Amino acid sequence: MIKPKLIFVILLIVSSCTSQSNESEVLEVITQSMIDAEEKRCVDKYEIEKIDTSIKKYLDTTNLEVVKKNSIKNLNYFLDDKNTIIEQLRFYREQENEDFKEITKTYTKEEEEYLEDKNTYLELVNDNHLKYRDTVQNGVFFNQIFKNNRASLKTVVRNNGATVFKFGNQQSIQPFYYLNFDSEKDLKILATYYHDGIKDSVPTPIEPYSFPLNSIPVKAMKHVDSLTLEFKIKYVSKIDSIQFNKNEIGVQKEGFKLLKMEKNYLEYETPNDYYPYHKGSILKVKYFNNNGDVLDNKYSISNCSIETPEEDYNERLSNSKNIEKHIKNVDSKKEAYLILKYLAIKRLNAEYAKTKKVKTTVEGNIDALTLYLENTRDTITFVTTLKNTSPVKNIYIHELEDQTQFIDKNGQIINTIPSPIYFLYSSKTDSHSDTYFFTDTDKVKDREYYFINQDKATVTKLPYDSLEFLYPSVIAAELATDNRSYKLLSAKTSQLLSDKTFDRFLEMYYTGKGMMAYANDEAFILYDQNEKLIDRESENVTKIILKKENY
Repeated sequence: MIKPKLIFVILLIVSSCTSQSNESEVLEVITQSMIDAEEKRCVDKYEIEKIDTSIKKYLDTTNLEVVKKNSIKNLNYFLDDKNTIIEQLRFYREQENEDFKEITKTYTKEEEEYLEDKNTYLELVNDNHLKYRDTVQNGVFFNQIFKNNRASLKTVVRNNGATVFKFGNQQSIQPFYYLNFDSEKDLKILATYYHDGIKDSVPTPIEPYSFPLNSIPVKAMKHVDSLTLEFKIKYVSKIDSIQFNKNEIGVQKEGFKLLKMEKNYLEYETPNDYYPYHKGSILKVKYFNNNGDVLDNKYSISNCSIETPEEDYNERLSNSKNIEKHIKNVDSKKEAYLILKYLAIKRLNAEYAKTKKVKTTVEGNIDALTLYLENTRDTITFVTTLKNTSPVKNIYIHELEDQTQFIDKNGQIINTIPSPIYFLYSSKTDSHSDTYFFTDTDKVKDREYYFINQDKATVTKLPYDSLEFLYPSVIAAELATDNRSYKLLSAKTSQLLSDKTFDRFLEMYYTGKGMMAYANDEAFILYDQNEKLIDRESENVTKIILKKENY
């Protein structure tokens, strides 16, 4: 369905332009307090932000006289094309109804699909917000990212269940964050602690999606030691429920009205738009057949209009007239801004009052419906400290669109490569190196390979055609020759581990013999400086000892 949108179509250009009535009319002066009152009535604050941004952008790029002309053109569009507009509105409604007719049917018992009848009260009202708080306060770490001249912190603990990961010699578990879907959270940075002892204590609200799945922005392009974050969790503490049966068509209960319930099709009205959450918002809906089985949902549309096409058109026309008659006499863009924003939000509120029908089909013959509604929402507030997984380093990566900068702990540039980069990946550990990387090129053969030496604060280009992890501690480096030949490097230092040149490798995984390295017609098993077999668990390999193997 195409939902009606904001009707101050200020950008619409129509070829014809007829003169309007010159009758004088005393108009009310639109003030900021009138806008505030309409904003308070509006249930969707995000839509208000969109309106505000759209109007400001329009007025910033459009001459005031053009704004006035566009309002006339928009009005003429509604006056001149009345029948076309009504037919378009009718078509959308009829198409929507046809779509539902095609999937409305009577089900046999064998065709019905059921859901488990869980305890909905426990699903919606529980202590998951406390589990969430306790999990967060157990400790959160972050990796710091520098990208496009901005610094951000990406949390290491993620919402994906229990997975082991390591910080140096410490081992931790990535927790699952318990939080109900309908819970809301506000986040605020209370303090940011930088490596040089500087503390930013200006409270800074951030977007709720920044934690745990996205990045938390910080102000300065330098190493952050830790960050104090305030959480405000708004959770449902009490719910109500309303039930409709098949014999209650036309019955209204607490603002909800049952319109249709036949075969697998259901239609009902809501009191108003129910997002964002507030008292009376629908949190969950259950559909039942005549045996009390919970039916699976098939297809739903909310916010359907309850108006006829003619009523919809008349409201749009009235809104366009209001814009034109208020705009034509304004002397400043400030006046135009107040008019356009007030009428847009007023129209939005009127739309929400008329777009409150829900249409649904389910996987069975529906006999009853239960709506679970929000009654009360409580709040808990807590604070936690996020810590950097890494100590202060000599080199950090700053990603830009077409180049990569290497910066120090204070954001000062050390070196620059005119290309994006990718760090070398190890399939054996499913992880990336933090020292070896290559440039982003169209062809693999054109890649350039580099090594970051944190101790010396240097970025060095390597004289190899390709690099590949043999083991987490050993890298095979392909030489720039006609025949494939390789040297073995330390994964930590880029130093050669053996003087010998090899032509291929074979891991003896199932026999436990480690890695077979071939040089001409000879085969060798790789051992470290302590004469221990090198395998996937080997660490700190500083030298390779070759032991000849007969094959």
